[in-house]
Amino acid sequence: MSTGKVLAIGIDAAEAGLVAQLIEQNEMPALGSLLQEGKWLRVQSPAGIGSGTVWPTFMTGTEPTTHGIYSEWRWQPETMSLHRFDGRDLTPFWKVTAERMRVGVFDVPFALPVGVSDGFEVSEWWAHDSTGAGVQAGPQEILSVLKKAPAHPLSSPRFVNTTPNQERDLKELTAACVAGVRLRGELARTLIQETKPRLSLIVFPEIHHASHRMWHTVEPDHRIYGGPGNNLNPSVATLQEVYRAADREIGELIDLTDSDTTILVFALHGMRPGLGIPSFLGPLLCERGFSQLTNWRSQSWRGRAVSLLAETKRHTPDGLKKLYYKLTPAAATHKLARPTMLPAYDWSRTRAFALPTDQHGWIRINLVGREAHGIVALDQYEETCQQIKKQLHALIDSEGRPLVQKIIATATDAGSALGNPLPDLVIHWEDAAFAWPLKIQDSQVEVEPVGRKSSGQHAAEGFCIYHGPVENLSEVVAAKDLGGLITSSL
Repeated sequence: MSTGKVLAIGIDAAEAGLVAQLIEQNEMPALGSLLQEGKWLRVQSPAGIGSGTVWPTFMTGTEPTTHGIYSEWRWQPETMSLHRFDGRDLTPFWKVTAERMRVGVFDVPFALPVGVSDGFEVSEWWAHDSTGAGVQAGPQEILSVLKKAPAHPLSSPRFVNTTPNQERDLKELTAACVAGVRLRGELARTLIQETKPRLSLIVFPEIHHASHRMWHTVEPDHRIYGGPGNNLNPSVATLQEVYRAADREIGELIDLTDSDTTILVFALHGMRPGLGIPSFLGPLLCERGFSQLTNWRSQSWRGRAVSLLAETKRHTPDGLKKLYYKLTPAAATHKLARPTMLPAYDWSRTRAFALPTDQHGWIRINLVGREAHGIVALDQYEETCQQIKKQLHALIDSEGRPLVQKIIATATDAGSALGNPLPDLVIHWEDAAFAWPLKIQDSQVEVEPVGRKSSGQHAAEGFCIYHGPVENLSEVVAAKDLGGLITSSL
């Protein structure tokens, strides 16, 4: 092991193709200079299961079936309910590293402080993906530094529901992201200069947040944006400004390094066109007899109250929703959201059900021996999965376009499914599934997509620019192995 240092910089959800294009156009000169003497690696991540898997996989060096994280909301089979992920179950690779050398860690998504006593660690100064714990830092003097720093511009509630069809909104969001990148870079440089860690791990999440609202400005002619009622505004190409701002701050961080410092700049996944999230899967499973909802009479008084709250939320005008998110603390919205995210299922007649998702379709089998109210026997598990897959693969819209691209089974068989913390089936949608209005052939289900303020969805492949001593690197590195590459470069 060398005696040098490592600077690892994550650009969360930066799209590899766009980064390569901007480097070629000399619009990201810091990365271009790094690449001239370094190596471009493809990063394979488990984003095909869900974007929530990528950072836990990177942190722990384990697969999603081991760490069990796929979303901010996790299914709890013992209570038949959802639980907000709090980050406490994960042990990141730098915890062991911090026991033998000075480390600095700044805003790794979903990562809580591990008790670094020599160096610095900052959690959720501003994070696109959050545990909801709020700002935490250590040692104590680092918290003092944070308190003196300006607040991140994106912490303002007015950016929670930025819409992709308003030019003013996009310009304000761009300015906030660019300012946030600059403040993050300045703060990171201060922390590195004051503590001088051997390993510095800094993450910029601003591109992730901006991309969800602005990807239609990168690919304005993509067919997914061409449907009726998709009132997007592609005239302001602003996302590249955030990429350029990140490049400037990365260049400033690189300028602080010694000649023997290994530098990695990486993204664990990318971005591509999307328009909201298809939300017809739950009702479709009900229509096809896999799920069954309870009726009003059979529900408890608490269940009726939750059903009323969920129905009220579905029919609340967008303007009132914006005001609600602006005035209500995040912790309170999470608490109120949890009981309304799943409909009131009759578990005694539900063989499979959809889980709330941020992109792909997720289906969980109500399996005996795993779910508290499971009804699908082990010897029926694979047959049930096959029945669902057959029906989903056959889905087409009124114009004959397929709606399902592929389906991933996360367990190999019924035995492995018993301990599987993930959704059993992950459905990747074709572009036609994002259309609205959407008419599914041979179905009466008509459900509007949710989250239509998002014009970007995650792409599975990331990248890493590596400049360091490790030789004979493969062209491809798995997200779970990237932490090992970082520590082996120390």
